[in-house]
Amino acid sequence: MVDDGSSDSTAAFLETVRSPRCRVLRNEHGLGASAARNRGVDAASGQWISFLDDDDELRPQALAALHARLTSCPQLDFLWGGRLIHEIDNAGRDTVRREDDWSRVPPMVSGSSFLSLALRFATNSAFTIRRTVFQAVGGFDERLRVSEDRDLFIALAERGAHGAAVAETLVDVDERSVSLSRGNSGHSRADTDLRVIDKHREYLYRPEHHEFLDEYLLQVFAGFLLERNRGAAMRVSADLRRRGALRYKALRIYLRYAPEFRALKRLVRYDLIRKFAYHMRHPQGS
Repeated sequence: MVDDGSSDSTAAFLETVRSPRCRVLRNEHGLGASAARNRGVDAASGQWISFLDDDDELRPQALAALHARLTSCPQLDFLWGGRLIHEIDNAGRDTVRREDDWSRVPPMVSGSSFLSLALRFATNSAFTIRRTVFQAVGGFDERLRVSEDRDLFIALAERGAHGAAVAETLVDVDERSVSLSRGNSGHSRADTDLRVIDKHREYLYRPEHHEFLDEYLLQVFAGFLLERNRGAAMRVSADLRRRGALRYKALRIYLRYAPEFRALKRLVRYDLIRKFAYHMRHPQGS
């Protein structure tokens, strides 16, 4: 367990943890998720590493499900599972829930087949990796304060590592509205994603990855709109136009994320409409 320079009562609480299976490492100053995770991996001695953020909770069967999948397919290098994502509002209330569905993923993915999935999950998807493979790709890039997981996944695809999804919900994830486009450190996710793309440019610009890169750039476009950085968003849209990817989906993203349309949705209480629709689909007791 790594405490990345917490300034609240976390350190005092961790002093009370007494278990031979739990070792607490503390960074005096926050170094970011990449550095904290790398330090945890360096201190670990097991063959497999599973990542868990402090606001996520593994379900009781999670590790058993991961172990069973690894046992059935020993050639795997990494795997991940489903999440139940709880959208939390500013009052701390669980408003909307979304659940991953990995039931249609092939039994094993590698290279381009894995790359096509890399934008759909994160390390909070009970991501588990063979320790030697993690170290072979250099771990998490500590220069990245956000999108470090996407960078790692692209590196795994480029290496040809073999992965698989566990098609059941393994972890509950709290997703708070304040972190839509920036990490907890305040760093721009969209700008960092452009750095990730540039870092892996030779691999991502191969013809067989054209569709993936279009999708990634569309997410960057949405991210800049969320950050109200219209100039950067327009530069990405120009790149999408050159690639022939500025189609209806880009317009939908603009209508959803552009500041003026987000203000309009707030005016019509879009959030209340969404909550109402959710509760109509999931009535209590059903």
